[in-house]
Amino acid sequence: MSKLAAMISLGCAKNLVDSEQMVSQVLEVGYEMTSEAAEASLIIVNTCGFLQSAVEESVNTVLDLARNKTEGVCEKLVVAGCMVQRYGKKLLDLLPEVDLFVGTSHFHALKDILRGSEVGQVRRLWIAFPDHLETGPVPAARQPGDPSAYVKIAEGCSNRCSFCLIPHLRGPYRSRTNEDVFREVGRLTSDGVKEINLIAQDTTAFGTDRNDPAALVRLIESLDDITGLQWVRLLYAYPDRITVELLQAMSRSDKVVPYLDVPLQHCVPRILTAMRREGPAPEEVVDRIRNAIPDIALRTSLIVGFPGETEKDFRSLADFVERVQFNHLGIFAFSPEPGSAAANLPDQVDSAVAAERRRLLLEMQMAISRKHLRKLVGRVFPVLVEGVHPETELLLAGRLAIQAPEVDGAVLITGGEATAGEITPCRLTAAHDYDVEAVLLNPLEIEQI
Repeated sequence: MSKLAAMISLGCAKNLVDSEQMVSQVLEVGYEMTSEAAEASLIIVNTCGFLQSAVEESVNTVLDLARNKTEGVCEKLVVAGCMVQRYGKKLLDLLPEVDLFVGTSHFHALKDILRGSEVGQVRRLWIAFPDHLETGPVPAARQPGDPSAYVKIAEGCSNRCSFCLIPHLRGPYRSRTNEDVFREVGRLTSDGVKEINLIAQDTTAFGTDRNDPAALVRLIESLDDITGLQWVRLLYAYPDRITVELLQAMSRSDKVVPYLDVPLQHCVPRILTAMRREGPAPEEVVDRIRNAIPDIALRTSLIVGFPGETEKDFRSLADFVERVQFNHLGIFAFSPEPGSAAANLPDQVDSAVAAERRRLLLEMQMAISRKHLRKLVGRVFPVLVEGVHPETELLLAGRLAIQAPEVDGAVLITGGEATAGEITPCRLTAAHDYDVEAVLLNPLEIEQI
């Protein structure tokens, strides 16, 4: 009987892709996967190290799982990912319960590290400058039947935002080739995937590191040729690289959904300069996108409480949010991460003030979201049916094309029948703050559309 392994993935969607690749390697070594850590002889935690709050969550998760070494059947506890890359040797004494630490520089070599540890390799920490780029097919184990997948088109980041540690944690920007991405999307689609979410730290930088700025446009155009693929979504599109050519390609595409995630971070020029986010004015970027694709749903992320942000600056940001009316909005209170340039800036904003500003913007966005969704009630939209609702077996759950996985709300399907993985017409019947209710159309209604 094979030994069991459990993977716990923390943090962002890019981490999830890394976790899927590590699971594939664990399977190659001879383990079978289980969702129950208490059953596993090998436990792997893929950590986040971007913010201090994420580091604390990662450490607490590791300590909780370490109990399985004394109270369960766990023989080997592996901690991987960004927290390892960030803190390195400091973790050796901090977490003596951990058998192996594997940084972002080495997760692709996990199977060799595991094999070495089984024959007496005593090295605990595997970390170096992260510069690896997978070429050819990327091995990735996924949940069977999942209709949606993330595809990472690049590693690392070469932007130098003053609040961010990603270049240190992930290395410089490294694009995969168009051909590799195309083949991966084709393989996933042949396995039943209907929706592909293209991700990178900066999706719109795809190809620029190899002097090919048109690579993303060509990739989008090529994905239209993949039979069975229905939705393509672009996440993390930096504002200074959203070109007319890219928007035209999105508009022409039969696959690309009318959705764009553009992390603007702020709207006040002085704050953007301090963030090292200089470029076109945020409102100009929004207008350019909406002029090219009028029905597009926009998501952005904003940081409140950045050093030097005054009450006047915050009011300008709140006015900006009210004017632009984003469909989806992520709001973060600034965290002065050691090692980031912004941690040493003068005029740091009190954390309680930043938290209150975040609360006020979230309250404002809730009303904006509800207003957007109410306009959709009574209309028919295609919905990706994801399966039984996680909170009740009486409902199905799904998403509209304007809802990205995990972050943008859901469709609560209250009537009709469908198979998980289908994209099928639904009539929206009610709207909440971030979710909508819908009923599936019957075959006769579908024929009449």
